[in-house]
Amino acid sequence: MQKKEITEEMILECFAAATPCEDSRETAESFIDVEMYENQVMYPEFARWAEKAGYPELASLFRKVAGEEKLHAIWLRELYDNIGTPTHGEDTERAITALQTIQANCDELIKMDPDAVIEKALKVAIMVEQREALNIYPEFRDRELKNGNQAAAEVYQRVVDSESQHMNWFKSALSELTARQMQAVPA
Repeated sequence: MQKKEITEEMILECFAAATPCEDSRETAESFIDVEMYENQVMYPEFARWAEKAGYPELASLFRKVAGEEKLHAIWLRELYDNIGTPTHGEDTERAITALQTIQANCDELIKMDPDAVIEKALKVAIMVEQREALNIYPEFRDRELKNGNQAAAEVYQRVVDSESQHMNWFKSALSELTARQMQAVPA
C-alpha cells in the first residue's frame, strides 16, 4: 500500500494558534501554551526532519526559532504573578495529535524525497510565523493598548518583531533551498 503524501495543509494542522479571551490573563495563558508548544514540539520536530533529510543548518535554524519561542512565553509570564504552565488548550491538543499522526509518514517520505518534506516544513513555518506576526499578536497588542495595559502591549510588540524576523529567516532558507534544488537539476 502506498503511503499518503504529506501536504502543507496536513503540516499546518500541527500549528496551534493562541486565542484571544476577554480576560488578558487568559489570553496570556493561551499565548504561553502555544509558544511552549512551538518550543517543545513543533519546531523540534521540524529540526528532526531537517537532520534526517541532511540539512543540519536548517535543523539549527528550527532549533534557534524554537528557543526564541520559549523567550516569548517568558516575556509574557513576567507580567503575571504565578501564571505557571497553563494546561494545553484544545487547539494545542489537536496540533499535538496531528503531528503525531503524520510523524511516521514524514519519516518514510524523508527517505523517498527529503527536499519535498523540508520545503513543505519551511512553507508551513513561514505561514505560521506570518500569521503570528501580521494577525494574531498585533491583535493582542492592540487589544492591550485599548485596555490601557501598556506593559503587555509592549511585550506583544516585541513578539511581533521577533515573529517577523522568524518569518524572514524561513523565507531566506526556502529561497536558498529552492536555489540549491535548481542547481542540482541537470540541464
